[in-house]
Amino acid sequence: MKDPISNSSSQHSTPSNKLIRKLYVVTGKGGVGKTSLALSMALHLKNSGRKVFYNSFDHTPDHQLLKSLDIPYLDLDIVDSAKTYMGKKLKSQTIASWIMKTPFFHSLFNMIPGLGMMILLGQIIELLEDDPELTIVLDSPASGHALTMFESSHNFRDMFKTGLIVDDIDRMHRFIYGEGILKTVIACLPTQMALTEGTELLESLKELKIEDIQLVSNDNYHLTPGVSDSSEKDLPNFLIKKVELEKEVSAKLNLQDNLLLAHIPTIHKKEVIEALSPSMEGLL
Repeated sequence: MKDPISNSSSQHSTPSNKLIRKLYVVTGKGGVGKTSLALSMALHLKNSGRKVFYNSFDHTPDHQLLKSLDIPYLDLDIVDSAKTYMGKKLKSQTIASWIMKTPFFHSLFNMIPGLGMMILLGQIIELLEDDPELTIVLDSPASGHALTMFESSHNFRDMFKTGLIVDDIDRMHRFIYGEGILKTVIACLPTQMALTEGTELLESLKELKIEDIQLVSNDNYHLTPGVSDSSEKDLPNFLIKKVELEKEVSAKLNLQDNLLLAHIPTIHKKEVIEALSPSMEGLL
């Protein structure tokens, strides 16, 4: 395991009446803004005085953006996590490193992506168990892979039945299913297709007994100042139609349980994340 890398020198935990979960998982289809939402949540928690790390799971984070936002982050990857896990079981990191270099294990991880995901998630859980004050915002894989990440521990438990791996899986489950521990955020765009896909993922996760799930409709033009307060005669025809469709989709969401976020009219990621950050209170 690589040492957690933080670009923030110090943090202090402060009391809050809000329930702060230990682990926030942000997922959704590619291109819906899940990374911006995950970073916005991490920034909001940090600015609220929480000890928080952002983790990009299986993709390389934008280190320059993280530093410009002063967001602490965990620089982990699946291969290093697997090596660390095997080293603990074998009581030798040297042997684990050698095994991980063999063609068999490279093939195994390619054939069974859920195995690496499960090990990496297990390492994140271990970090959270070791530090009671720590919260991690996980910028998880896109929808299908996120479902695989959660399903994998159940599948491997059924496969092995008993043994050390099953003991570790049971520990993971005790953590994930602990009260007030995990919250899953599913990001989607304000279109009927995106809402349907997000709802399908929500139902699939509920089948795994994951209960604390919230849909976020991101990038809503009809909520953006300058659009929301303009009359139709001031808007181009394509934007009038887009606003109408967004409102139709938004009307199908239960706003007591879910969240709508406005389109942020800027191309600069840092500005988008900073603008969204205060709205993340609605996801705590």
